[in-house]
Amino acid sequence: MTNQNLTKAFIKKKTKRFGLKISLSESEMKDSPYFLIIKSSSPKCTRLTIYPIKRDKIIKISILAHNISDFMIEELSNILKKYEIIHTSGLLVKKKELNYECYLDLDFSNPKSKDLKSSLNKLKNILKEIIIEEISLKRFKKSKL
Repeated sequence: MTNQNLTKAFIKKKTKRFGLKISLSESEMKDSPYFLIIKSSSPKCTRLTIYPIKRDKIIKISILAHNISDFMIEELSNILKKYEIIHTSGLLVKKKELNYECYLDLDFSNPKSKDLKSSLNKLKNILKEIIIEEISLKRFKKSKL
């Protein structure tokens, strides 16, 4: 058995103009012309997750719900499993309030995005807020249901 590192780490000194350069090998790029970079921050850390992707636009869904139920989670799951999920925040539940985000390998020009909007629209009465955004190289397009 060979000893392969699962992660790589380095320490960088903080300066007033803190910048971060990341080197990726050819194998880590997987023949993808783009990267989706997701930043997640908490009081203790900031985490970057980088996905090689083939398209220059993707869809992000953000959901807020109160008084969540197993039915609501099951309905949401049944809708989203029809699409290729690139990244999910996981279900964050605090005091019966649900926060959830996911990124889909889909853009607004794809006819499947209309099906997605229609399916999520059916949950509008049980979810407090649904935001669908298209994330691209240049700008965001938001659609609030």
